Amino acid sequence: MGKNFALGLTGAVAIAAMMAAVGPAWAQQQSPVLDAAVASGELPPVAERLPANPLVITPVESVGTYGGTWHSALRGGLDNAWIGRTVAYDGLVRYDREWKEIIPNLAESWEVSEDARTYTFKLREGLKWNNGKPFTSADIAFAAELFSEPTYGAGTFMKNPNNPVKVEVVDETTFSLVFEKPNGVIMDDLASINGLTLVSLNKEYCSQFYPKYNPNAAAEAKAAGFETWELWMTDRCSWATETIRWANPELPMMNAWMIEEPLKGDSTRTTFVRNPYYWKVDTEGNQLPYIDRLEMRVSDSLEEITLMALNGEIDYQDRHIATVANQPIFFDGQEAGDYRLGENIPSNMNTLMLQFNMNHVDEKRRELFQSKDFRVGISHLIDRQEIIDVIFTGQGEPYQAAPRPESPFYDEEMAKQYTEFDPDAAAAAFEAAGLIKSGEFYTFADGTPLKITIDMISSFRSEWVDMMELLQLQLEAGGVDIELNNIDRTLYYEKRPTGDYDAQIWQGDGGLDVIQEPRYYLPANDESVWAYRWAQWFQGSRPEIAEEPADWAKEQMDLLNKLRSEGNPEVRNDLMKQILAISKENFPVIGVSLPGNGYYIAKNNMRNIAEPMLHAYLFPTPAPYDPFQWYFAQE
Repeated sequence: MGKNFALGLTGAVAIAAMMAAVGPAWAQQQSPVLDAAVASGELPPVAERLPANPLVITPVESVGTYGGTWHSALRGGLDNAWIGRTVAYDGLVRYDREWKEIIPNLAESWEVSEDARTYTFKLREGLKWNNGKPFTSADIAFAAELFSEPTYGAGTFMKNPNNPVKVEVVDETTFSLVFEKPNGVIMDDLASINGLTLVSLNKEYCSQFYPKYNPNAAAEAKAAGFETWELWMTDRCSWATETIRWANPELPMMNAWMIEEPLKGDSTRTTFVRNPYYWKVDTEGNQLPYIDRLEMRVSDSLEEITLMALNGEIDYQDRHIATVANQPIFFDGQEAGDYRLGENIPSNMNTLMLQFNMNHVDEKRRELFQSKDFRVGISHLIDRQEIIDVIFTGQGEPYQAAPRPESPFYDEEMAKQYTEFDPDAAAAAFEAAGLIKSGEFYTFADGTPLKITIDMISSFRSEWVDMMELLQLQLEAGGVDIELNNIDRTLYYEKRPTGDYDAQIWQGDGGLDVIQEPRYYLPANDESVWAYRWAQWFQGSRPEIAEEPADWAKEQMDLLNKLRSEGNPEVRNDLMKQILAISKENFPVIGVSLPGNGYYIAKNNMRNIAEPMLHAYLFPTPAPYDPFQWYFAQE
C-alpha cells in the first residue's frame, strides 16, 4: 500500500487510543425512550450497543437534548430523494460540512495503492445493524456479489463495465475494493449519496432471497407473488435510497433512524424512529440522534405542503416548497408560523439549461443543432436580464454552463460568453449557420419551415413554465418559431434514446460538483441530453444507438478517462480545466442565469442547523450537516 488517506491506519490507531483513554470517563447517555427496553433486557446497555470507537460528532452550536418529532413532507410516494437527504446518508466515508474533505464514517480509515486500483478500508470495530447484528466486511462483499449479477442492481460504480470491481475480505473489519483499472474518483463516489449502495444490504437478511445462498429462492419468489428472484430481492432488499427500500421495516439499516410506518403506494405518511444501535455520539459521549422520531406527510399537493409550513407544521424543509415564488409569503409568515428562513447556497450553476439535440434522427436538424453558430444565435436572442427581473425578482445574473464563482474552476469569460441580448449578432450567427429569414420566421436553406419543439416538465420546477413562455416570446421576436411541449417525466426520459426530439431543458447541475457532474461540459452520461448518443459511445452501455462523437468531444472523453484513473487530485483538476476549455470553445449548451441563493424553513426551536448550507444532490443537503445532532430546544 502507498498513499494513506484521511486518518489513515496510523491516525486510526491514534484515534482508537484516544477513545480508549477518554471513553471510560464519558457518562454515556441514551434517549429516555430507550430506558424501559434496557431495563427489561430487551436492549443491552448503551455502552454495549456502541462500537469500540464511535464516531464523535461536534455539534454545530451546542450539545443537545433528547426528544421530539421532526415533521416534514414528501411530494407523493416516490419522493425518495428527501429521505436520502435526511435519513440515509451513512456510507463508508462522507464529506465534511464544508464539502472540502472526505472524512471517516463507517470506515475509520483507508489506504490507497500507488496505482489507485486497490482501496483498503478498516471498519469500526463493533458496528451493528439496527437489529443488533454485527455489520462486517461480509456485508460489503455480499453487496458487491449481488451487484455482479447482470440482472440486478443499478448503474453505480459497482456495475461499471469499463472498470469492474471486486471485494477482497481480509477480516471482519478489513476489506479491499480492487478495480481492474486505476480509479481516481472512487472516494468521491463513496462520499456522495451514491456511496449508500455498498453499505445498504445486510447479508444475513438479504441472502434468503438470493439463489446462491437459498436454492429455493426462485420458487419462494413465485410463491410470494414475484415472477423472478430479482423482483423479490428488490422488494425486500432494495439498495441505497430507492423508494421501495422504505416500504420494508424488516430490512436492517445503519442509519440514525429506522422505518416505523413504511412508505407504500397508498401511504399518507411515513415515520421513522431512532436506531438504538446508531454508532455516533456527541462530544460528551451521548448517543445520537437527539431527535426521537421523523414524521413525513405524503402529499401530491404542493399547496398543502406549503400551507403546512406556513402554519408551523413543518420543523425543517427546503425541498419542493422553498421556491422563488413562495419566498415572499414565507418571509412574511415567519412570526405567525414560528419559523425562520436560513440560507442555502446552491451547487447548480444555472436556473435553466437549453439543450439542442445534436444527435437528432432528422439529418437537417442534426446538422443545424451541431452548428455552434446556431447556438450562439439562440443565446444572443435571450434577454436574460428580463427573465431575471420578471421571474426571479432580480436575483441572479446572466450565466452560461460554467462552474459557479465559488468554484476553483470558475472562468468568468466562459460564464459570460454570448450572454448579451443582441438581435443583430443573433441574425449574423443564424446566417452563418445557413438559416434564411423568410417572412416572420427563419427557415432551412432549402426553404423548409423550421419550428423547434422544446420539451419541459412543469411539475419539476414551477418557475420553468413562466421562464419558457417568456423565452418563447423572445426567440419568436427574433424569428425562431418555438413550440413548448410540457410532458410527463417518464416520457421525457423515454424520448432520449430515440433521438427524435429537438430540445429539452433541465437545471444547471455541475456548478460546484464540477468533476462529479460534468454532463453539460462533455457528453459524459445519460443526462447529457444534448449528445445522448455520443454519451452512449463513451459509456458503452447502449451500443445499438451509439454514435461516434465529434473530434472535440472525443478529446474531452479521453481527458475524462485519464482524470478518472488519476490518483493525484492536482492532476485531476488540471485535466478538468482542459475539459472545460474545450467546452468553452465549442459551446454545446445554453444557460440562462446563475441562481440566487436558496433558503430553508426551520422552526425557531430547532437547533444546531448550520447556516448557510451548500446545497446539492451528490452532497445531499442537509445530510452532510448532521441532522442527527439537531435538537428541539427546551421551552
